[in-house]
Amino acid sequence: MTEYTILKLKNINIAERLKRFPPHYKNLTIKDFNIDFAYLILHFVLEQMANRIEKDGNANLYDEFNRLSSKVLEKYNKNYRFHIRYLCENFPNIGNILARDNYSENKCYGYRFRHFYHWEQLEQYTITDRLLVKKLNNENRLVLKTEVEKNFKFLAEYFNPKRLTIQFQDALNHNSDLLEEKGNMKNYLVDAFKILKIQNGTYYMSHNPETDGRFHSNITGFSKEFRPFLRYDGEIISEIDISASVPTFLFYLISNYKNSNSQLDKVINSTKSFYYHYMFSKEAVSIDNKEIQDFGSKILSGEFYASFIPKLEEFYKADDTYYQWQFNEYFFPNESCTNYYKKPYPKIVTKEYAKDIILKMLNAKNKTFLYEEMVFKSLYPTIFEFVSKIKEKHHEYFSHLVLQIESYFMLKIVARRLKNKFKKMPFFTLHDCICVTKSNLNLVNEFMSATLKNELGFEPMIKMKHWI
Repeated sequence: MTEYTILKLKNINIAERLKRFPPHYKNLTIKDFNIDFAYLILHFVLEQMANRIEKDGNANLYDEFNRLSSKVLEKYNKNYRFHIRYLCENFPNIGNILARDNYSENKCYGYRFRHFYHWEQLEQYTITDRLLVKKLNNENRLVLKTEVEKNFKFLAEYFNPKRLTIQFQDALNHNSDLLEEKGNMKNYLVDAFKILKIQNGTYYMSHNPETDGRFHSNITGFSKEFRPFLRYDGEIISEIDISASVPTFLFYLISNYKNSNSQLDKVINSTKSFYYHYMFSKEAVSIDNKEIQDFGSKILSGEFYASFIPKLEEFYKADDTYYQWQFNEYFFPNESCTNYYKKPYPKIVTKEYAKDIILKMLNAKNKTFLYEEMVFKSLYPTIFEFVSKIKEKHHEYFSHLVLQIESYFMLKIVARRLKNKFKKMPFFTLHDCICVTKSNLNLVNEFMSATLKNELGFEPMIKMKHWI
């Protein structure tokens, strides 16, 4: 590629700044100043900000300094100090763009935008300097991690910037609309860089067999809000996903936990951290067959989450009457701190709310969602006990167990067989989904349904949806 796209703040114009204040440093002058590289430095600062926020949503957006390695900067331009000094220089009437935090042991120089540039929206900037473009493309070339190379190289094949594209400006505009609507600058910044990575073909892939066992990529980390802007070979992308995936694979587990099962043996073995907790729960709890059948019928009929609504509303109504949260907050404001975490429950529970809260309960520590636990226990007492035993010491083990079962079937069975049968058909995995071009949707839906029915012993509910 002869161009490379980066992001810049809309209210920064380095060319105008250079006209008013030509740079001088030692024997270097304006002819040695590379505007593309100056914008790239600012882009790196923005990128570091986005990375901090993505790792820790509570991190401070503007006040923290963002560390830039001199070794990295020097790769792009040997006169990087000249450019940084100019960006940090406090010129009359217009001030400096960056503030700098000095080098200290084990810490690179840090940079942050001065207050004038806070809360400013982004726009694209196109780097055309050939040497910079070449270095950026080489630096961002995909190198598969060992675990991915070994097990899932076939999933990386279709991450091709000439085929996987995004309607870049439209996606950026939509991101700006969301910022104005919701005012969430952190999400705005993080999503902007996710959009940019697709634009530049900067891909990442990872797989951790010790935790969820899922295959993670630009597709899995891409916000639903921006999926409609993705295209593959110019086509809209569509998805086929398992409805109520976690309960579906939990149903498969409890339907087979007493029997010898070669598929489960490949997931649940002594090398896994959750193995002994699962084995203890398996021996300690005898799950009622009628419960298992009822649990499965609700899932396969699409009524699973809706079936919790009456009981949730019953418990929430009782809670509202007993605690009188709003009454206490109004008449006893001095005790507001005790009421802060006691938010009122919804009087009308929707299916979407029931799904969200039941999944949170299943994945959380025991006794975190008391009412939801009581509701689940009232409907499925022995299944509840089985799940609670697994979560007793380490609550995350239940999530890891179920997600690894899901990943096994979706990655090692469905995705691999799909690749073997339709060798040239492009597709992506998105946890419990297979994503394909719109023209291949029905074909893959039939294949996925038949494969899962044959391997699970029942036909899970599957939904199809276009990303538009």
